[in-house]
Amino acid sequence: MPIDLSRYMQKEYEVDCDGQIVKLRPIKVWVLAPRGRKGVVIGLFKCPNGKTVRKAIGKTDQPLT
Repeated sequence: MPIDLSRYMQKEYEVDCDGQIVKLRPIKVWVLAPRGRKGVVIGLFKCPNGKTVRKAIGKTDQPLT
């Protein structure tokens, strides 16, 4: 069963942009996991100053195949 990543795209997360905490929505979301193990959901965020930041925003309950 594939992991539903659309729910992660709709939420806002607190992201550290050069020492300032800002609430942002991710531009892109993906799962990072070694083969056969549980992984983490990574979000890519664009800060107001133009900087791009990655942040772990969740965990998967099932291993990827």
